[in-house]
Amino acid sequence: MKLGYMTNAFGPLVGEGGGVTSIKDIRYLTLCDDEAVLKKITNTGFRYIEVLEGNLTKYGSDIQVLKDMLARYGAGMMSVCVGANFIYPDALEDEMFHMETVAALAEQVGVSYVAFCGGAIRGRGVQTGDYALLAKGLKEAEKVFAAHGIEASYHPHLGSMAEKPEQIDRLFSVSDIKICPDLAHLAAGGGDPLEIVKKYYDRISFVHLKDLDENGFAPLGTGHVDVEGVLRFLKEKGYAGDYLVEADGFAGDPEEACRTSYRFLQGKLI
Repeated sequence: MKLGYMTNAFGPLVGEGGGVTSIKDIRYLTLCDDEAVLKKITNTGFRYIEVLEGNLTKYGSDIQVLKDMLARYGAGMMSVCVGANFIYPDALEDEMFHMETVAALAEQVGVSYVAFCGGAIRGRGVQTGDYALLAKGLKEAEKVFAAHGIEASYHPHLGSMAEKPEQIDRLFSVSDIKICPDLAHLAAGGGDPLEIVKKYYDRISFVHLKDLDENGFAPLGTGHVDVEGVLRFLKEKGYAGDYLVEADGFAGDPEEACRTSYRFLQGKLI
């Protein structure tokens, strides 16, 4: 079992500027000192990280820099999160160009998983056929990463076409992609994380552990998500997969949030 921590809690989330006018260049990016963040995460006890795609592709001209950085801290990059619209056929070619860029670099640093976020909501709202278009786009992206030995999943996410439980169900009724359940996003979207994990257990790729309080996403054990209930269920089912912890958007000290979550998990995963 791998246990990782997402670096996106250590800086603001932005989209790289080139994506405003060139779809192939759009990507998520956490504004942070990658090495300083890696040091803090590994000092806490986590041995793996997940990054947003921009924090991987920024090393595209010399991936050895990133590989050496990971080696210095005895760390691995478990997963990467990639966003796209997916539903616009004319844009899909360039979105897949971007996926290939990310996948090729991810393979070089030993990434096991990619979590896809997205499914654009049109100005006039979700239209008939959009879930089929999303499913088709996800299938194409899944193929790109599979060619590089990386397992793909969809991450139901606030602000996407699969935010609410009924939307998640609608997508997964037309797509066979695996799921990366994020407990706090599921709760914030109006769902019961435990029930959704139970419903889609056979399709789980890996799990995002995150808590939620009245102010937003929070360190594990400090919010109202039944994280322990989900972990008990997964243990009872014999889940042998991997976990990624997140606390993005937390208003407090991100390093303390990392330590709080790590302490919460002690004795609960084995």
